[in-house]
Amino acid sequence: MESVAEIRFEDKDLFERWSRVREDFWGDLKKETVRALGRLLESSLEVEVQDLIGSGRWEHNSGRWTYRNGWYERGLMTGLGYIERLRVPRVREGGIRWKTIPRYKRRSKDVDDMVIEMFLAGVSTRRVEEVLRPLMGQGAISAGSVSQITKRLDSLVRKFHDRAIRDEYVYLILDGIFLNAKSPAVKKRRCILVVYGVKRDGKREMIDFYLAPKGESQNAWEHFLNKLYYRGLEGKHLRLVVIDGNEGLKNAIELVYPGVEKQRCWAHKLRNVANKVPKKLQEVCINGARDIYGAGSYKEAVWNFKEWARIWRPVVPEAVECLEEDIEELLNFFGCPEEDWRRLRTTNIIERVFREVRRRTRPMSCFQNRESVERIIFAIFYRLNQKWENRPLFKITQNS
Repeated sequence: MESVAEIRFEDKDLFERWSRVREDFWGDLKKETVRALGRLLESSLEVEVQDLIGSGRWEHNSGRWTYRNGWYERGLMTGLGYIERLRVPRVREGGIRWKTIPRYKRRSKDVDDMVIEMFLAGVSTRRVEEVLRPLMGQGAISAGSVSQITKRLDSLVRKFHDRAIRDEYVYLILDGIFLNAKSPAVKKRRCILVVYGVKRDGKREMIDFYLAPKGESQNAWEHFLNKLYYRGLEGKHLRLVVIDGNEGLKNAIELVYPGVEKQRCWAHKLRNVANKVPKKLQEVCINGARDIYGAGSYKEAVWNFKEWARIWRPVVPEAVECLEEDIEELLNFFGCPEEDWRRLRTTNIIERVFREVRRRTRPMSCFQNRESVERIIFAIFYRLNQKWENRPLFKITQNS
C-alpha cells in the first residue's frame, strides 16, 4: 500500500482539491451564519413580546393584559442570505408593532441599499437578480422587486434637478438623445436634453438633463437653459458652447447666453456636406474638408477652406454652400487654447455618454413611464460624475 509520503499531487490536483475544501468551508460557514442571524432575530422578537406582555414565558402575572398565542413562520432576505423559516411570536389581543422587523417587510434595509448601489454602479434591474443569486440563494430577489426598490431614487432625482449650480464652467456641450417610453395612451419617443460641462479646473460633469415633452424644440431648450441659469449657471466664465446643427438650440443659446461663442459640430456638418456629394466623390471631398479643422491656426484653416471651396464649388456647389454658411461658427474653437481644440470641434465628448446610455437601456425596449426614464438617466450620470470626480479632463486645466 502506498504511503502518504509516496503520493504525488500535481499543481492542478492541489488547486482543485483546495477549491473544493474552500467552497465547502465557506458554504458551511455561510449557512451557519444565516442560522445564527435567524436565532438572534427570534431572540429579539421574544424580548419585544416579553416587554409588551410584562411576563416571561409560563410566568403568572396579574398585571398582564394579553397572552402569547404561538407563532407563525415568515421569510426574510438579509445581506447575509435568505432566512427561510423565521419564527415570529403572536399574541391573543391586537397586533405587535415590531422594532426588530417592520411588519410586511420581506427584505432588510441593507439589501435595499445593496440593490440601489448596484443599480447606480451600472447593473441593470434584470441583472441584479443574477448577481445576488450566488450570494443569497435562488429567488433572492426578482426584477420586479428591484424596480420597486429603485423607486427610492425618485427623491434623489428631484434633488439633482433642483440643486444649486456653481457658475464655474468654461465649456458646455449640449445635445439630445431619444428613448422609447409609454405615455398614458401610446408608446412614444421621448427626447432627453443633456448638458455636459467642463469646469475651470478641468473637471467634467454631467450637469443635468430634461425630458422634453415635444422633442428638441427651441421652447424646450429655452425652458431647460433658463432653469439652469436661475439655479446658478449664469455663464460668467463660459468660453464656448458646443452644439450640433439644431436651429432651436442655437436660438435658445442666443437668448439665454447671448455673449457666448457657439461651436458647430464638425462631425454633424460633414455628414450634411456628404449628403450633397455624389457617392463616388464623397471620400475625396470630405477628406479635403477635414484639412480645414485640422489646421494649425485660424488663418491656416481659413486658407484651407478657400482652397477647398475653389476646387469643389464647380463640382458640388450645394456642398460648398452647406459648409460656407456655418464656417464662422465651425472655426470658433480656434479661439480656445490649442490643447483643447480636438475635444471642442465636435460633440463626440457627449456622444460617448450617449453610448453608455444606449448600452444601459438596450435591454429595455420601452420604459413604463417618465419616472423610470429619469431614474436610469440619473443612475448613469451619477456613476459618471463619481468616476470623473478626481480625474480632470486631459489638458483642459485652469492654466490653459
